[in-house]
Amino acid sequence: MRVSVVALLSGALFPFSATAHQNTPGSQQTSPPSAAAGQTADPIIVTGRPLPSKEQIRSITRSISPATPSSDPLARFNDPVCLASVGLDCTTMERIGQRFAADAEQAGLKLAGDHCKPNIVVLFIDGVNSEIDTLVKRKWWIFGDRSPAEIRTIVHERGPVRAWSNSETRGRDGERIDTRGVLRIASASRIVAPIRKDTLAAIVMIERSALIGKTTHQIADYLAMRALAGVRPPQKGDEQNGNGETILGLFTGDAPGVPAEMTALDRGYLRGLYAAPANAFAWSTQGQIVRTILKAKDAEVAPADKP
Repeated sequence: MRVSVVALLSGALFPFSATAHQNTPGSQQTSPPSAAAGQTADPIIVTGRPLPSKEQIRSITRSISPATPSSDPLARFNDPVCLASVGLDCTTMERIGQRFAADAEQAGLKLAGDHCKPNIVVLFIDGVNSEIDTLVKRKWWIFGDRSPAEIRTIVHERGPVRAWSNSETRGRDGERIDTRGVLRIASASRIVAPIRKDTLAAIVMIERSALIGKTTHQIADYLAMRALAGVRPPQKGDEQNGNGETILGLFTGDAPGVPAEMTALDRGYLRGLYAAPANAFAWSTQGQIVRTILKAKDAEVAPADKP
């Protein structure tokens, strides 16, 4: 039985623990090889991997960050997160969920806990392209505040993954727009913005066949970057795009040396994003991200320098 993406995204998801999953008739199938290769919720250990230079880190950070006016904040979750997933067997989804939760906590996010309402939805399906077309025609509202141009970019994106998030502009302390459509904000500042961009929901759709040969750690770490940070995979043709430096190259067909898990660059990006003030300008947050990545680099190099 085929998983009904439209039904799932209309609210037919049932929460489970700190994360959530749904085991539908369409998901009762064998996991792709290596997708459930004996991994449990072990502590996250970042293995040694040489980081690129400072200039390369800046270039990669700009390349993968969502397109945002420099005078606006980068969108991020400010409420506790709750993951819901569907399309694989329960054991595999639980392993992915456990790893994802660990990634989120390490980045500084809070988990919503048991019986939470999902604000991150991951769908492992067959026919990503056709499902996206169906959503555009029948459930366009699922794309939230995405502009028509952004929706077209999602529709025409190549590869086995489609990801987007819906955000809302709020006051710097979380004030919402009132019933008259007015948002009362504090006075302007050159240091921080008077508003913040709250991610309300993130959706990731992955072609099931693309999971073959991938581990649950790789899949969960990739999902954490796409959903929690809203980042984009490095662009093709850019020599400094960092495909081999980040887990974001996991589903890029020609990506050389894909990491076995999140790299220090990936974790530094997430930590930097959530360590910065929620209403910091995009350029300021990107600077915080670069500094956080460099600190991780220095921390890895320091022990090796000791006699």
